[in-house]
Amino acid sequence: MRVAVIGGGIQGTCVALELATRGIAVDLIEANPTLMDEASRHNEGKIHLGFVYANDPSFRTAELMFRGASQFAPLMRRWLGRALDALPLSTPFNYVVHKDSLLSTTQLEEAYKEIAKRMRSVTSDGSYFGVEEPYVFTRQDGSDPRYRAVDAVFTTQEIAVNPGLLADLISKTVADVEGIRILAGTRVTAVAPSRRMVEAHLADGTALALGPYDHVVNCSWRGRPAIDATAGLALMTPWTFRMKYFLLAGGSPTVPSIPSTTIVLGGFGDVVDYGTGEFYLCWYPSGRLGWSSDLTPPQWPTRPDPSDAIVIARNTLTSLASVVPGVEVLMAHRLEGSDVRGGVIFSLGDTDIDDPDSRFHKRSEVGLRSQGQYHSVDTGKYTTAPLFALEAADRITGMS
Repeated sequence: MRVAVIGGGIQGTCVALELATRGIAVDLIEANPTLMDEASRHNEGKIHLGFVYANDPSFRTAELMFRGASQFAPLMRRWLGRALDALPLSTPFNYVVHKDSLLSTTQLEEAYKEIAKRMRSVTSDGSYFGVEEPYVFTRQDGSDPRYRAVDAVFTTQEIAVNPGLLADLISKTVADVEGIRILAGTRVTAVAPSRRMVEAHLADGTALALGPYDHVVNCSWRGRPAIDATAGLALMTPWTFRMKYFLLAGGSPTVPSIPSTTIVLGGFGDVVDYGTGEFYLCWYPSGRLGWSSDLTPPQWPTRPDPSDAIVIARNTLTSLASVVPGVEVLMAHRLEGSDVRGGVIFSLGDTDIDDPDSRFHKRSEVGLRSQGQYHSVDTGKYTTAPLFALEAADRITGMS
């Protein structure tokens, strides 16, 4: 059996690795010259336990997140070996309640209690990066000196991985697996499911007809809806692509510890301390500079022009520092040296995160869709990529 996997980000590489462990030959088709070089590398790397989705009253999104979180490390270790355990992890996240939060402190606490209750039955064996009780959280009032102008602080066990380091490890592993053939620099333009053929173009415009394959799995990120449409699996609901930029800031011996922080609930920001002297800093209103509901979004650059990068960095640091004073130390560093990067966000719905009714707060309608031997995977969040890879492999092997 040979399977075509479209997209060399975290979802496509995980699908390819799982299929390869089952003895299935894979063509991994990636439009970029290298694997793992877009949103899978350019994000905060948070392995969500579900707390950020407190505004989904059904709690289906939180349940999906902690199902994914509980399998993330075991499945990655299955594919990558013990090298996974050498990767540094962030400090645990604090969830701080902004004075303009969409939900009050009381509402958030009640939601967190329900999320923790549901989490106990799934993640209680240390599978979440060795944490035995990931559902434990505590509440403090807003007087924590590490923050200003917040109503409360919830400490959690949630962590992030450094997505750049993980991307490097995944790319190296995939390249070393004999059963995976990497077709980089190959942009898929259409799929013909009845013939199980993939149409693509090389960077120089040369047209290719690849296949036939036993199965085709579309794991592309920004290209997925357009490819699905050619295969007769078009989305029948509104969606949006967004480009979100963030700042990677290097620490120094003079920079004090800055707590990993998610500011809730709405269009605010995050700080991630990866424990390596590197910080992820994002303020959503400053970083969200791209919006599209087209079938194929613009080719937003992952690294903006230097002049734009300076503005993004300055606005991000200033806004974050209004809530997390420790960020002010980073503002003293020269902004010209800031490393500003961006990744595409895809979600169903057509309103933004500051809308309390936005589908952005309800991300459970993701995962695997199939039509015959053509399969499409909406990863949803970084957290759920390994889980959906397992489900895709199970479906393919179950059909054959």
